Amino acid sequence: MSWEAWFTLGVVALCFGLLVRNRAPPDIAMAGGLTLLLVSGVLTPAQALAGFANEGMITVGVLYVVVTGIRETGGIGWIVQKVLGQPRSLPHAQLKIMMPTALMSAFLNNTPVVAMFIPAVKDWAKCHRLSVSSLMMPLSYAAIIGGTCTLIGTSTNLVVNGLYVADGGPGIGFFELAWIGLPLVVVVFVFLLTAGH
Repeated sequence: MSWEAWFTLGVVALCFGLLVRNRAPPDIAMAGGLTLLLVSGVLTPAQALAGFANEGMITVGVLYVVVTGIRETGGIGWIVQKVLGQPRSLPHAQLKIMMPTALMSAFLNNTPVVAMFIPAVKDWAKCHRLSVSSLMMPLSYAAIIGGTCTLIGTSTNLVVNGLYVADGGPGIGFFELAWIGLPLVVVVFVFLLTAGH
């Protein structure tokens, strides 16, 4: 192997080590690895910046801005008061969390949706004396499975669609994935509410 290949493997190992040991934030670790490859000449500037031109990645960035806007305008407080309301039992509380989470993550990227719901769920659980840990996993699963219903629900869908279009394909329709995603949502909900505990 050439020195470029060995150097690239070393940079990947370094980034992985920083992420595993939580020594640096993920964005700093990855940007630092990219910078090392760029400065060393392993990557050209065009190659290093090619990922930023991906339509899917730009859409994910825009969705983070939308979620921040919801949080900053008091949307979280509204979610706690109006959407979550008063739970009758733990399964009812889990359902009250999973339904809006799955719905929102179908139209927003699931990572910022979970990040937005975490403080709301913590406050809601504390207010109603519910176990936070028994609400966080259903929150996570609902966000993941809700994202499978639309094209913009997960960054993976966007990236795959971008690659598909770049390869000459017609692209994936906005709701084209729903015929697979919606039955999966039902299956995951039923599992979590019955056997998930």
